[in-house]
Amino acid sequence: MPEKFEGFNVSEDALTSIPADFFRTVMPALQDANLIKLCLYVLWKADMVGDYQISFTVEDLLLDKIFIDGLTGGTNDQFSLVNALLQQAVENHILLEWHSDQQKISKYFINCAAGQAARDQASMGARSSQITLDQIKPNIYKIYEENIGPLTPMIADTLRDAEGTYPAQWIKEAIEIAVENNVRRWRYVESILDRWKKEGRNGTDRRRDKTDYRSYLDD
Repeated sequence: MPEKFEGFNVSEDALTSIPADFFRTVMPALQDANLIKLCLYVLWKADMVGDYQISFTVEDLLLDKIFIDGLTGGTNDQFSLVNALLQQAVENHILLEWHSDQQKISKYFINCAAGQAARDQASMGARSSQITLDQIKPNIYKIYEENIGPLTPMIADTLRDAEGTYPAQWIKEAIEIAVENNVRRWRYVESILDRWKKEGRNGTDRRRDKTDYRSYLDD
């Protein structure tokens, strides 16, 4: 932790949803602090991407230095530590495991209705989450849901692809423009982003984005 913790940011866009079952049923039964951290971490990830069907691998978790540095255990073998935690989570029915001998890989899913369905279809290819604790600022998934509409798995995939193409701040601002112009459609937001990418995003473009919004619509 920092030398002096300044306090929690409890503004709406800084909050994470954690299932109440974790605090009522799961956490009281856990004794391992590392396992508790793992559970909170995967639930945070699912909330950040707005999709409880995402899968996790050991490699995904090892990408997050903040999370890994927060684990204790006295071992330099981080892979073994994380793998052991995932296995504990499976044994406690917190996570579900899918293993492919052919691919030589194990994927883990949150034990909920969406995760169970995703695990059953894992052989068809599961969505993997490689976000880390220093990423997704702002959270475009929550911004979309709060301003445009429900976050379906298809929309979550679309947003994930967009985040790989455009800065998250661009997506946030394009959604804000859609709200200002009362055109709450992803196609409109995507058109703004595409134009910014092609023509730049200077002050002149921003003014046009807010006033000449009909130029983005095909109908």
